[in-house]
Amino acid sequence: MKTNQLNLFKSDFIESLPTKPYCTDELGVTFIRPKLTAINKKYIQVNRPSTDLYLVFDLDYEYSALAWSDLNLPAPAWAAKNPINGHSHLGYALSVGVCTSSMARLAPLKYLAAIQSAYTEILKADRSYARLLTKNPLHEAWQTTWWTDEKYTLDYLADFVDLTGHPLRGKESHGLGRNCELFENVAHWAYKEVREYWSPNYKSKWQDAVVSHTEALNAQFIEPLPYSEVKSISKSIANFVIRHFSPEKFRESQSIKGRKGGLIGGKRGSIEDKAKAGRISKGGGRPSKSGFSREERESLVLKKKAQGLSNRAIADDLSISSSTVSLILRNSR
Repeated sequence: MKTNQLNLFKSDFIESLPTKPYCTDELGVTFIRPKLTAINKKYIQVNRPSTDLYLVFDLDYEYSALAWSDLNLPAPAWAAKNPINGHSHLGYALSVGVCTSSMARLAPLKYLAAIQSAYTEILKADRSYARLLTKNPLHEAWQTTWWTDEKYTLDYLADFVDLTGHPLRGKESHGLGRNCELFENVAHWAYKEVREYWSPNYKSKWQDAVVSHTEALNAQFIEPLPYSEVKSISKSIANFVIRHFSPEKFRESQSIKGRKGGLIGGKRGSIEDKAKAGRISKGGGRPSKSGFSREERESLVLKKKAQGLSNRAIADDLSISSSTVSLILRNSR
């Protein structure tokens, strides 16, 4: 990288840091300091509290600073190498930051988590790396090579690896994959559980319950997330559910369903209306308890699965059991 480019990139790097990042000269003891103080420490937080601008990988083996080249991966923004043992941190800059705490944008987070997991695997990087602190590429303690000022899109980074099976699931989840796992599992639980907490002034108890459930699931990971991230995820889910699954919204939804049922299933509904609603068999078999013939039911299951619905969502929509959905899908293969 040319001198002018390097200076511009370093300036941009400093500008992108959190206002008060975590930092330290000795791992195990961290401080929160203003940016201009933190950039003089050996280790520094490069990603903002709820936005990832960089993917950083911890390579705990010799000659690791050039591992990306040997594996035909794109060049990182920097490689900060420990001159004593040759271990290094590689940092990739993202063209657009990815929010790591908002439920509403889970899809980009899952995409980034898959890329992070795949790169971790191919680089043989440390899966237990906590991601909070990295070797400060501006510090003289490290031999830093600035490779490129290019900021990559997620699609570009994904082109170099196979994302199949990533991010890892279950207790082996690591990095951002743990965030995704917690978001999905806790949210699924919360959508159903919140009704048990509906009462006057229920919000505080509900938020405490979500934190407790998130902590319990977080404990399953081999390397659990820090409490600060667990609390952030819990807050996002609890508030989202309160906004979208309130008693008022539930009553409104039930009222709408009732009106629709009256128009279709009552005296005002014609045979054609009922057929369009999927509750009258048009022949081809004996209707089931759900109102569909076997052929109709199988056709609808396959159609809804092709649309991307989960087995549970299909079962709820068609008023059949999840096991029936699974059996239909298994027999159709």
